[in-house]
Amino acid sequence: MKAIRELTASTSGLADYLDCVGDDTDWNEFRSHDSGASYNELRDALTENQHGLCAYCEIPLGDRHRQVEHVIPRSDVRLGEAKALDIANMVASCMGGTLEIRSVNVEEALYREPVARNMSCGQAKGERHDECFIDSRMLPAAPPVARVFENGNIEVDEDACRSAGVPAGHMERTIKILNLNADRLRLARERLWANLVEVSGAFEGEEEMGAWARSALKPDENGLLAPFFTTTRCYFAPLSERILEEEPRSWL
Repeated sequence: MKAIRELTASTSGLADYLDCVGDDTDWNEFRSHDSGASYNELRDALTENQHGLCAYCEIPLGDRHRQVEHVIPRSDVRLGEAKALDIANMVASCMGGTLEIRSVNVEEALYREPVARNMSCGQAKGERHDECFIDSRMLPAAPPVARVFENGNIEVDEDACRSAGVPAGHMERTIKILNLNADRLRLARERLWANLVEVSGAFEGEEEMGAWARSALKPDENGLLAPFFTTTRCYFAPLSERILEEEPRSWL
């Protein structure tokens, strides 16, 4: 998980829908409103705001496997209904392993049958509203409070959590709720790390390495970040932190 910015303003389609219906709002009705155009606009805006990556696992959000995720589930008895059409309760996420995703090199499908142990992100979180759950938009830009290791495992960085004022236990709970160490995700991160090791061996000197690291960590010309941003960030540390402090900090 990386820090993402909150999309503070409603999209035009969502705003129009809310103006039309007043207090009589319904999420499913909104999804079918104007043949789904407003929902697609909302989903696209959230995806763009997140530089094309899932708010949880950081895989690319392609057309086939992205959705609007409610941080506080719509089923929550106390807040679900009130938050269902609140832009401040929405992020874009992947389909959580219910569809095929591909490895970093797009050479091999990392597909697992959509059973509970292989699902992640919103699909793993389901309808639970855990008070310990940490919203990606509440994470600090730096330091990263979760670290990825060579084997692709993602773990809490307790020192970074302490420095950022983030409860380490809550972060650990969030990783488990989202099942971010599901095999298909861990394997993809492990392969990315191995690829970074292989490619970095071809560079000579800090200048070449810095230029490559910068291209791997910053958004491309289309505003998109490379998959598994946190993995790349951890591989290049501490170089990555120096690069990410550069203005403009549009990587958030």
